[in-house]
Amino acid sequence: MNEFAQDPYARAVWQALSRERLGGYGGTGVPWADVLGRYLWNVALCEATYPTLQTLEVALRNAVFDAGCASYPFTASPNLAQVPCWLDTAVLLPGDRGKIAGAKTRLRDAGKPLEPCRLVAELTFGFWTTLFDVRYENTRILWPRLFGQKIFADAPKRFRNRKALSPLLNRVRHLRNRAFHHEPIWHWRDLREQHAIALDLIGWMSPPLRETVRALDRFDAVYANGLAPFREIVLTAARARAA
Repeated sequence: MNEFAQDPYARAVWQALSRERLGGYGGTGVPWADVLGRYLWNVALCEATYPTLQTLEVALRNAVFDAGCASYPFTASPNLAQVPCWLDTAVLLPGDRGKIAGAKTRLRDAGKPLEPCRLVAELTFGFWTTLFDVRYENTRILWPRLFGQKIFADAPKRFRNRKALSPLLNRVRHLRNRAFHHEPIWHWRDLREQHAIALDLIGWMSPPLRETVRALDRFDAVYANGLAPFREIVLTAARARAA
């Protein structure tokens, strides 16, 4: 707090954001303008990852769901607790069927109909990446069977398998969780690489979709510009406050 106590603007922002929130942006002796600048830079980086990560999440769940529908046709049941799709079959392992049950409960509690499209959207990104775990290859229920539906048809051959894709999806899931929950990512040495992986995964499912989201994506510019523009923002705000 010592550095922040020297300036009324910095002290007010420190108190509003809290020691715990700003602790990941600098240690003892780091100028307060650098700490707040890093915080703002991190906000901008998280924001800049959103188009790519959100697009990947939607594209992945749709691709896997559609592949499952093609591989496991489902006969509708009169049981109203079910949804007419393969997610209600024994294809999934017990733990993941529990996540399906939880998603249905949330839909019912919200007064929404149990429809495949709503169920797919209700399930988390973590759920869909979990389907690439080795346990589904060991059972040979999903992999390599679903690859026959060309989920990642445009991936290089060495990546067209569960073993290669799973760690990539988990890395992106980690980035997504940190960025979407406002945690520090500014200091990650492989941040640019993780963002590139997300774009690659989109392109391996749909090259046109990658081109579309790339046109919207501002990550490279925000990352390359670094801390300086955000340090200047807080210094300008401090000078205006003091005037």
